[in-house]
Amino acid sequence: MNAEQKRAWLAITSGIASLVVFAAMAPFVGPVPAAAAFALFAVNGIAPFMRRNDPTDERDRTIARRATLIGAMASYLVFVLGCMGAWFIAYAFSGREQVSVHLLALITGLGGIVLYLARGIAVLTLYGRKLEADDA
Repeated sequence: MNAEQKRAWLAITSGIASLVVFAAMAPFVGPVPAAAAFALFAVNGIAPFMRRNDPTDERDRTIARRATLIGAMASYLVFVLGCMGAWFIAYAFSGREQVSVHLLALITGLGGIVLYLARGIAVLTLYGRKLEADDA
């Protein structure tokens, strides 16, 4: 297992852990205080130091580039759908025309976690597949 795969597993486990703790806390303390569960995701701060001197080749760079693109697009999708969904729910069901600022911060945090989760899943999936760079 190379360094990129270890970073992917770290992102997946810490992301899932933070989402599970958030879902467990939200019914008891509300969604805004439960956002403290996203602090568990901060363990990804050590990821750049994990075997950073390992040699990389073109296949590793191609996988990292593709996985980052997949993660960024998934994050963007969650952010846009979350913002529009929050507005629609507030407008359609509550008759309000404004959305709480706290909810938008939660959506932004969720988008960041989705970026790393999707990137980690993409890294693990792409290492199991043959890429065009493998043919060279």
